[in-house]
Amino acid sequence: MNYQMIGFVIGRILWTEAALLLLPALVALLYGEPALPFLGPILLLLIAGLPFRKKPKQTSLYARDGFAVVALAWVLMSAFGALPFVISGYIPHCIDAFFETVSGFTTTGATILTAVEPLSQSVLFWRSFTHWIGGMGVLVFVMAVLPMTDGHGMHLLRAEMPGPSVGKLVSRMSDTAKILYGIYLVMTLIEIVLLVLGGMPLFDSCIHAFGSAGTGGFSNKNLSVGAYDSTYFDVVIGIFMLLFGVNFNLYYFLLVRRFRDVFRSEELWAYAAIVGAAVLAIAADILHMYESFGQSLRYSFFQVASIITTTGYATADFNLWPTFS
Repeated sequence: MNYQMIGFVIGRILWTEAALLLLPALVALLYGEPALPFLGPILLLLIAGLPFRKKPKQTSLYARDGFAVVALAWVLMSAFGALPFVISGYIPHCIDAFFETVSGFTTTGATILTAVEPLSQSVLFWRSFTHWIGGMGVLVFVMAVLPMTDGHGMHLLRAEMPGPSVGKLVSRMSDTAKILYGIYLVMTLIEIVLLVLGGMPLFDSCIHAFGSAGTGGFSNKNLSVGAYDSTYFDVVIGIFMLLFGVNFNLYYFLLVRRFRDVFRSEELWAYAAIVGAAVLAIAADILHMYESFGQSLRYSFFQVASIITTTGYATADFNLWPTFS
C-alpha cells in the first residue's frame, strides 16, 4: 500500500472540510451568532492536515489504497464535523453529535434531535450542508476540487460509490467529478431560486434544497415541509427530489445531446413508471380523506417522491392513511 499517498489524500480531505466549515462560520457572523463552534474545528483540521502536506513522489493509488482512503475519510470527516454540534452545546454528547454528522454526510436523515427549531441558524445550516456535501459522495467532491492522484482516481470512486459498477464520463476521472458536481450545483441553485420566488425565505430555501439534493431530508422545521402548507413548495420540492434521484450520467448525456441514450435508459423508464403508478394508486386510495382529488394527488405525489428517493421530507402523516397506501 502507498501509505504516503494515502496520508497526502487524507490531509487534503481534512483541509477541504476546513474550507467547507467557512460557510456556516459566515452564516454565524451574518446572524450575529458565535462563530467559535466552526472556527475551532477549522483550526484543528488545518493542524491535523499539516503532517501530510508534502506530495510524495509515488502518487499511484490502487484498489486497497482506495478503500483505505474512503474508510478513513468518512470516519475523520464525521468526527471533525461533529465538533460544531458539541462546542455549540446543542448536542453536548460526542456520540450523539457523531451520529448526527454521519447521518448528514451519508444522507441517511436519521436524527437524535426531538426538535430542530431551537438550533441556531448556523448549526442548522451546517447540519443540512452535510447532506449536500455527501449527496454526490465526499470523495467525488474532493476529486472535483483537488485532482491529485495522476489518473488513479477511479479506485477512489469505486470505493466511494454504491452499486455494481462505476464508469467515467470523460477520460480524466477528475473531469468526470467536476461535471457531476457542476450539474449537482446548478440544479441546487435552480431549486433555491424557485423556492425563493415562491416566497420561502432564502435561508429556508437553502436548507430544503440541500436536503433535496442530497436526498437526506434534514429540515429547519419540526413539521418538515408540511410547516409551510403550500402546494407550490410541495410541487417544487417533490419534483426536485425526483430529479436528484435520477442517474446523473443521464444529465450529462442531455448536455452533450446524446438524447437517444437518455430515452433508451430502462432505469429511467422503470423509475418513472413506478412513481407514476404509485402516485395515482395512493391518490385514489386516500381520496376520501381529502376535499378533492387534486389535494389527495398533491399529498400522494410528495410522499411517494420523498420515500422512493429516501429523502424523508413529509407533508402528511401517512401512518393515518389506509393500509394499502
